[in-house]
Amino acid sequence: MKDIKITQSKGFYSSLGYQSVRVANNEGRSATQAAGFAQYQYDRPKSINQSREFMRNNGIYRGMIERAIGYIIGNGFALQPSTGLKKFNRDVEILWKDYWKRPDIRGVLSGRRVERMIGREILTCGDTGILKIDNGLIQLIESEQVAGPKFSDDGIIKDETGKPIKFVISPYGTGGRVNTRNHRQIDPKDFLFITEPDRPSSIRGMPPCQSIFAMLHRINDVCDSEAIAWQMLARVALSITRADGAEQGYGESTADTNATDTELADRLTELDYALIFHGEPGEEIKGIDRNVPGQNFSESLTMFMRLLGLPLGLPLEVILLDWTKSNYSQSRAVLEQAYQSFLGWQMLIEDFSSTPIYIWKVKQWMNEGRLANRKDAFSHSWIKPTFPWLDQLKEAQAYGMKVDRAFSTQGMACKSLGTEREDVVAVRESEIRDSIDRAKKIEAETGVLVPWQLFAGLEVQTAQPKQEPEQKQEDKDDAEQSIDDNSAK
Repeated sequence: MKDIKITQSKGFYSSLGYQSVRVANNEGRSATQAAGFAQYQYDRPKSINQSREFMRNNGIYRGMIERAIGYIIGNGFALQPSTGLKKFNRDVEILWKDYWKRPDIRGVLSGRRVERMIGREILTCGDTGILKIDNGLIQLIESEQVAGPKFSDDGIIKDETGKPIKFVISPYGTGGRVNTRNHRQIDPKDFLFITEPDRPSSIRGMPPCQSIFAMLHRINDVCDSEAIAWQMLARVALSITRADGAEQGYGESTADTNATDTELADRLTELDYALIFHGEPGEEIKGIDRNVPGQNFSESLTMFMRLLGLPLGLPLEVILLDWTKSNYSQSRAVLEQAYQSFLGWQMLIEDFSSTPIYIWKVKQWMNEGRLANRKDAFSHSWIKPTFPWLDQLKEAQAYGMKVDRAFSTQGMACKSLGTEREDVVAVRESEIRDSIDRAKKIEAETGVLVPWQLFAGLEVQTAQPKQEPEQKQEDKDDAEQSIDDNSAK
C-alpha cells in the first residue's frame, strides 16, 4: 500500500483553515475583533434599552424573566447564622429580620422585594449596583446610572490591571435621562457591583438574552402578520366569481359615507343575515377558507419559544406554563437542566449582594454594641429556593429520605415549598399544643381517651403487639413441636 500524500498548495481546503472562515470570506462577511470592554462600548446601551422595551411591551420576554426570578429568588433567601453561640445566632437573626423588613432607603421595598429586584435587573441588563448609605440602609442603582461624563466611559475607573478603583454614579435628570454632569465617584467599599461579564477582559455585563433579541422581533412580526390576516378574513365573508365582476360589484355597492377623501372612498355592500346569489352558468360563489394564513403557525411558534429559553436555560414547559405534553420523568429532566442555570444566578446574588450586605450590617451592629465581637461572627449560610416539586407524593418521599440520610435539611425541604422552617415549626408547635389540650378536655369530660394526633392532622400510631425475645420464641417453638410429636405417637 502506497503512502497518501497531502498537497499543501493554495486552492486546497487543507491550506485554507476553517470552513466557516472561507464561507465568510466568499460572502464578504467579517466578525468584529476587540477586547470585551470595547465590544460592548457602543452596543451595550442600545441593548439595555431594547431589553427594557421588551420588558415593558413584550409579554413573552417579561414572562421568561419573571419565571426565572420565581425559581431563582422565590420568596427570598433565608438567613441561617452558624456561629458557635446559640444566643449570638438568635440575636443576629432578630436584628436581621427587623432590618430586612425595609432595607431600601425609600422605604417602599422589603428585603425580599429587593432580592427580586436585583435578580430582575441582572437578567434584564446584565449588571446592577447597590449603594451603601451611612445610615445603614441601601439604595438600588440601575445599570444605566453607572455611567461617566464621556460616551466611551463605562462608568468604572480602573487601574492598570482592570480592577475598579472608583464607580461613577449619575442620577436621572430632566426627561428621565441620566445626567452625567452631576456624577459622583464612589469607593468600591461603599458600592456593591453585581455583574455577569461574558469575557475575562469585560467588567460590565450585557443583557443575558440579547442573543435572542432579533428572534423576538421576528416572532412579533409573525404574530402581528397572523393577527392582521385573521382580521382581514373576518371582514371578507364570500368570494364571488362572475363575468365583469368588478364592474357589477361597483354598481351593486354604495359609497362609504364616512370616508374623508372622496377620491379614495371605499365602496360598501351591506348584507342581511341571509344572501341569495343568482348566477349564470360559469359563475361561482364560495366561502373563504379561514385556515389559509399560517396553517403551521402553532408549531412554528412553539419551536420559536423553545429557542427563546436557551440563554436562561428555561425549557418550553416553563415558558408556556404548559405541562400537558410532558410526563413526570420528562418534566423532571428538563427542570434538572434549568435548575443548574438557576444555581449559577443564585450564587452570583449570594456572593455579591446578600453576603456582603449581611457582613456589613453585622459589623455595624458589633460597633454599636448590639452584638458581641466574635471571631466567627460572620459565619452563616443562606437557604435558597431549591428544586421545584413536580409530583407532591414522589417529591415528599424523596425529600424524606434525603433528610433521613442527612443529604438535606428540613429547612431546605420547607424552602423548596416556598415556606420558612421557623414559620412552619412555630405553627406546628402551636397546633400540637392545641391538639393535646383538646384531647385532654374530651378525656376529662367523657372519660374516653382520644388520640391528640387526630386534631393535628397526624397519623395515629396503633399499638404494635409486643415481640417476645428471640430465645423465648425458640423455646416456645420447641415446646410446640414436642407436643406435636407426642400426639403423633
